[in-house]
Amino acid sequence: MARGSVSDEEMMELREAFAKVDTDGNGYISCNELNDLFKAACLPLPGYRVREITENLMATGDLDQDGRISFDEFIKVFHGLKSTEVAKTFRKAINKKEGICAIGGTSEQSSVGTQHSYSEEEKYAFVNWINKALENDPDCRHVIPMDPNTNDLFSAVGDGIVLCKMINLSVPDTIDERTINKKKLTPFTIQENLNLALNSASAIGCHVVNIGAEDLKEGKPYLVLGLLWQVIKIGLFADIELSRNEALIALLREGESLEDLMKLSPEELLLRWANYHLENAGCGKISNFSTDIKDSKAYYHLLEQVAPKGDEEGIPAVVIDMSGLREKDDIQRAECMLQQAERLGCRQFVTA
Repeated sequence: MARGSVSDEEMMELREAFAKVDTDGNGYISCNELNDLFKAACLPLPGYRVREITENLMATGDLDQDGRISFDEFIKVFHGLKSTEVAKTFRKAINKKEGICAIGGTSEQSSVGTQHSYSEEEKYAFVNWINKALENDPDCRHVIPMDPNTNDLFSAVGDGIVLCKMINLSVPDTIDERTINKKKLTPFTIQENLNLALNSASAIGCHVVNIGAEDLKEGKPYLVLGLLWQVIKIGLFADIELSRNEALIALLREGESLEDLMKLSPEELLLRWANYHLENAGCGKISNFSTDIKDSKAYYHLLEQVAPKGDEEGIPAVVIDMSGLREKDDIQRAECMLQQAERLGCRQFVTA
């Protein structure tokens, strides 16, 4: 491409940035390298946000659709997106990056030596969610419940059954249950299940490029978690009917439409919801789900706001014990809060 619009100083900056991201030195940037960049930069971004930014960059930068970004394509990413939030986050990640810690793993789609990482907190949350969702499914008894403190999750998805079940939970009837191989599994029938899961995931809107049945069979963490989050996210938002949901309509700001609200990311929508309830409780707003909530005080007020008041038939009132707010130790206060959360059935995703 023509580089006349790029100054010598900018070109040096871009070459240095490219070299930082191209960790295996093969002259190209892969999706895995982009993912690892954000992980290594220790940016305060949730796993789904990292994946969304990575997908955006790959979609914008990979002009020849070969699954990797060359230096010329990299220049277009920087200049074509330099005013967007995605590019700003990308630049920030590059500037902060000082090194990448490998956890191992290679595939046909990524060069030998490519390093991968994943969030233990994300894995923990997914395991607890899946355990709860599939606890009564007789077809999953061979793997459910999983231990969130181990790598059970990555082996549990290996036969494809859990993935197929998860897809049907998110978008009911996507997969005909009769087509899932469940008994006397062989390498061939396992391959059928995994292909069925991948094709069905794609059909409901998941991005499955560079994810193969063998990757799932081997339980590659960064690919398994990436696919699971997409399936879970689609399920969490599939049933939202804003026009009939007064609780969500209440989150609209002046001049906003229902369509505007649906454009928010899951975290942004959750933050909007949390601040709506905190305002009703007479508390200050939060701007993130890390430093602003680490003392558990905001959680206490949220629990008090959403706890059943006894005004709906068949649902008894739950009075949240707020005495734990007086605890001086953050960890003890968090544990007291979680005990109250458990009374509402929403403790399974977190620990003190």
